[in-house]
Amino acid sequence: MTIKNYIWDQIKRDFKLGIPEPEFETWLSRVSLKKIDQDQAIIEVPNQFVARWLQDNYIDQIQTVFRKNLKTLPKIRFTTTAPSKQTGLEKKKAHTDSGTSVFQGINPVSTFSSFVTASSNRLAYSSALHVAEGPSNNYNPLYIFSELSLGKTHLLNAIGNLVIKKDPFANVMYLSTDRFVRDFLSSDNTIRADHFWEREGCPDFLLIDNLHIIAEHKKPQEEFLALCSSFLESDKQLAITATSPPGKIPNLLPQLRSRLEWGLITEINAPSQRTKMKIIKKSAKQKDLTLSDNVIFFLANVTDNLKTLNKYLAKLDAYASSYKRPIDISVVDSIIKKENHPVSDMNLRQIQRVTAKYFNIALRDLLSSKREKTFSYPRQVAIYLSKKLTSYSLKEIGNAFGNKHHSTIIYAVKRIEQGKSQNKGTLNDINTIQMLVTRKQGS
Repeated sequence: MTIKNYIWDQIKRDFKLGIPEPEFETWLSRVSLKKIDQDQAIIEVPNQFVARWLQDNYIDQIQTVFRKNLKTLPKIRFTTTAPSKQTGLEKKKAHTDSGTSVFQGINPVSTFSSFVTASSNRLAYSSALHVAEGPSNNYNPLYIFSELSLGKTHLLNAIGNLVIKKDPFANVMYLSTDRFVRDFLSSDNTIRADHFWEREGCPDFLLIDNLHIIAEHKKPQEEFLALCSSFLESDKQLAITATSPPGKIPNLLPQLRSRLEWGLITEINAPSQRTKMKIIKKSAKQKDLTLSDNVIFFLANVTDNLKTLNKYLAKLDAYASSYKRPIDISVVDSIIKKENHPVSDMNLRQIQRVTAKYFNIALRDLLSSKREKTFSYPRQVAIYLSKKLTSYSLKEIGNAFGNKHHSTIIYAVKRIEQGKSQNKGTLNDINTIQMLVTRKQGS
């Protein structure tokens, strides 16, 4: 038996243990492993719907089996089975792997039709729609920026979904910048921009999310500049999101900043009260959740963060399903208070002092910009706990840590989120410090 067949048998065996037989037959009976090596695994599926279902529901399980059998984690890609009769469009695309379509990472729920437009985001919306309907030199790259959770990632995915809808054989790639950075900071450090497309495949549309993260590291910036330049020179469409315009991202290479400013830069502003109410009404309708106008108005006053609003709506939906009672303002208020940690008003300086003492470093070093891991890791832990345990904004937390840009705060939070899921030591550090901080708060 070949290693390819052995690994795929292992994956199917794991699937069978975790899902009912009818579900297995529906989703996996016509799925196969087309290619496998140390860098890449291509899984062939009958259509894009099956590929998206596997991406959304079983990608972690697939990765676990690959890591277990190969001692490494290849890039997982999905390709659709080539149809027996090609249309003119399919023949035109035949050079992309015999008429197959490769895509990954795009959220099928995030579409233009599900995006609520308003004056705060209309230019970004129309620009994204223009790009999705056809690449344009005037919009290449398209650069959308906003504060956290205002809809820029939604628009990025909407571009990908519309492109695929218009052309099922288009090669669209969604790439988070933190994964790109991790690749270039890997221990072997063998990945280079000139080899990147060999491993990833060269897409027609490249969607880059959270570009601000790249500014923390020089080497990934240099490689991304080379990748970005070659991509734009090939007249293919690039769309990017970040928390700031290129000119306001600290430590961004001047050459990269210049490249990013070639196209269209557009901002999403904080939504108005009216816009948030429209978003809440639309989301509630999709969930078949009945909310009074008073409750909607109350919710819209809680936060500008759309992800937080969706989280509250999910909790309200669960409450309505469990208790079969009308939802009034007191219910909403109770759920919000439970979601916000009981020590949400904790002093940031207290978190900093406890963290510095735990790691046996000076407070001034914790708040400095020193990059040595002895200081950078404790600093990231303290920032993560500050975000988790308080209601302070990213800007306020950044100011408390030596006037750091909010993109640095986002990056630190993401690093610790990843670390705690992969490293028991990180999780232990977080839990211990949180316990010490909470104990001091109660004393």
